[in-house]
Amino acid sequence: MNKTNSAFAPVQQAVTQHLSTDEELMSKVSGVFDGVPENEAFPFVAVGGITSSPFRTFSRFGEEVTLTLHIWSDAQGFSEANEILEDLNRLLADRNLDVDGYGTASCRYVAGEAEIDPETPHRKILVDYQLLVQAT
Repeated sequence: MNKTNSAFAPVQQAVTQHLSTDEELMSKVSGVFDGVPENEAFPFVAVGGITSSPFRTFSRFGEEVTLTLHIWSDAQGFSEANEILEDLNRLLADRNLDVDGYGTASCRYVAGEAEIDPETPHRKILVDYQLLVQAT
């Protein structure tokens, strides 16, 4: 692995693929998206932002990658979005994920924030997960 390659794409792919294969989560959402299709049915999960910082040891290159997921709902109140958040935490918080080119990455829940979209009546929960990846 070239240590100048970013882990953004492999981490995003690993997380979205992991979430998309869970039957319980997928029974509650219309999908897990990087780019949300126009007129997509609610609720759904979308990739928000992604940041990283170097994580190096004497012999290995790695990154601490923070991935923000957006849970979108058009239900009244936050109960539907909260149920989806519980599924995301079940699948990602304090878990290990296989990340292409990086082997196993440890994932932890960092923060969450609930808000009402100011332009629509839709509810949104933003949730951050941090993954520690090291090049193989």
